[in-house]
Amino acid sequence: MKLFRKLLFGSTWAGRLLRILTLFTILAYPFGYHYRAVYIDGISMEPTYDDGQWSLEQRRRSLGSKWIPDRFDVVTVWSDKYDCKLCKRVIGLPGETIEVKEGQVFINGKEMVDTFGKGKMVRLQKEDPATGEVWWTEHDNIEPIVVAPGHVWIIGDNREDSIFGHFPVIKIHGKLVLY
Repeated sequence: MKLFRKLLFGSTWAGRLLRILTLFTILAYPFGYHYRAVYIDGISMEPTYDDGQWSLEQRRRSLGSKWIPDRFDVVTVWSDKYDCKLCKRVIGLPGETIEVKEGQVFINGKEMVDTFGKGKMVRLQKEDPATGEVWWTEHDNIEPIVVAPGHVWIIGDNREDSIFGHFPVIKIHGKLVLY
């Protein structure tokens, strides 16, 4: 038992510290490679996530190079316009038609049923996938939009106060795995 303690903890404080740090690094590195903590800043994902809440994100690199999010996945995506990371829910997938009528979202002509959303949509951020041009419109009706290949259509759960629209899949940093 003495030999085991000496090997594990060392005989000096420096040896003990070195072994503890080595053990911590061996255990923490795989976790840190695949996951990271994410701070939710803003109210656009309420009621699912509260402003100031921490969550756990599975990094994109651990999801595979051909990964495309599923409908209703919560992802973090980089926005060049706002120069920050946004936390949003995936609603539209490549090739689907998204339309908003009186604040309600329709996918391929069928009203979307989800238990996450709160309120009706009143604002829209549009982005032209070809040019990257971004603009805002304010209304509760949006003409049918086909989600471009390599893009998803996202919105926060707080439909009344959320940035939404097309975002390239390549700009997705990861998928939230902890609610």
